[in-house]
Amino acid sequence: MDDLISTIRIVPSFESATRSVCSTCPVGSVDRRVLVGDIAEYSFLLRVGAGEHDLIRLHRVVREQAPFVPRRTSRALLLAHGDAFNFDAAFLTSLTSPTVDDAHALPIFLAQRGIDVWGIDFRWTLVPAGTTDLSFLANWGIETDARDLGLALAVARATRALTGDGFGKIHLLGWSRGGQISYAYLNGESQLPPALRQVRGFIPTDIYLKSDVPSVRAAACLRLGLSLGRVAAGEVADLTGSLLATISGLAQSSPAAPSPIIPGLNNRQVALLTGEATFSFFPPGGEIVPFYHFTGGTFDANGLPSGLVYSDESLLLGLLAGSAPFQPLRELVDGDAAVCESSPDFTVPNVAFDDHLGEITVPILYVGAGGGFGDFGVYTTTLLGSRCWLTAHHNDRPSCHEWRPAEPGGAPHRHLGDRPLRTRGTQAADSEQRGGGRGHGAETIEPFGLDDAAFLACDAAR
Repeated sequence: MDDLISTIRIVPSFESATRSVCSTCPVGSVDRRVLVGDIAEYSFLLRVGAGEHDLIRLHRVVREQAPFVPRRTSRALLLAHGDAFNFDAAFLTSLTSPTVDDAHALPIFLAQRGIDVWGIDFRWTLVPAGTTDLSFLANWGIETDARDLGLALAVARATRALTGDGFGKIHLLGWSRGGQISYAYLNGESQLPPALRQVRGFIPTDIYLKSDVPSVRAAACLRLGLSLGRVAAGEVADLTGSLLATISGLAQSSPAAPSPIIPGLNNRQVALLTGEATFSFFPPGGEIVPFYHFTGGTFDANGLPSGLVYSDESLLLGLLAGSAPFQPLRELVDGDAAVCESSPDFTVPNVAFDDHLGEITVPILYVGAGGGFGDFGVYTTTLLGSRCWLTAHHNDRPSCHEWRPAEPGGAPHRHLGDRPLRTRGTQAADSEQRGGGRGHGAETIEPFGLDDAAFLACDAAR
């Protein structure tokens, strides 16, 4: 009976909160699972359109007083995942590992410290693998996901208000592609009256939306040209997620067998290569950043991948196994178009989600990983209108960006410093291995951003 009463308390909160922000968005059944101790994850589907696949899934990871009764919290954060991986795959990978402590996962780490953690599965992650008619993906791009992200933020805030946590704005963390989607959302939100804005502070994590590095822009143009060719040929879906899941499945079922994907390697070696030399899967000259990789690894005398340095292999395989089978090709086009901007070889599609970057004024904490986007992600933050910002690094060295002058007639911008970022030994790269740095993996961060005195001072200074 107590469980029934608790269920009645939380489920109407989700439903009422959703109705208050979207009267045409019915809520599916609420699932609950205990993660660690008194920390539970709630998740539910939310219909966001009339199409069969117009669905997103929202997640909430929080400490409970009792089953289905979250503890009250004063701070909240919503996590937006990147390419291929949904919320659970990107941020709760340790739950799939038989050897890594479940509490290692980022949402659990934050929830243990009194933060109400929310997340979203963008609609393309929910398309079943057996789907044959993918034509609906043609019109799904970064702006589609940005709109869904805005709805997720609204539902999170409304739910918190109904459960006694207040209707305050919440922080937003966007990892990888989720960072680009978050920039796009904030670009649109900047055009709303302040009272209608939802984000208190933004943590772009290992990503850029713009670049002042010619080679990075040239690589984006190369990828864009290839993707536009695929679109012209009638393709609408990117199948990288299917490939990653296949690589994981083969490595787990037959690790020593010859790989059908890369001749000359066995299945385990291909999986390791995916983590420690991710850049090798991009077209020559099309790497997102030089030596881009997810995990630090070792190579034998023949240059073949032989193991991981900081990460448990089960984490890497669990991450790859959680890949979504389809992603809209248009989303890749949108992201590369924003970086490329212009090309002598073809017309670059115009994207509108970068038109108001200078009007984004929320406090910024940029987190960059050596071996991932690292310092390449700093430039985008210098285009924003935020008066103060903080950068943090996995490679324990300061960034190379400069102080920005004050806007004419405005208060000085305050760069509150560069911080070495503590890492937790997950999906991190060995600085002595190929490419250096500590890798792009989402679970590498031991976050201090929401508690860091400088970030709080930046928030208070608005």
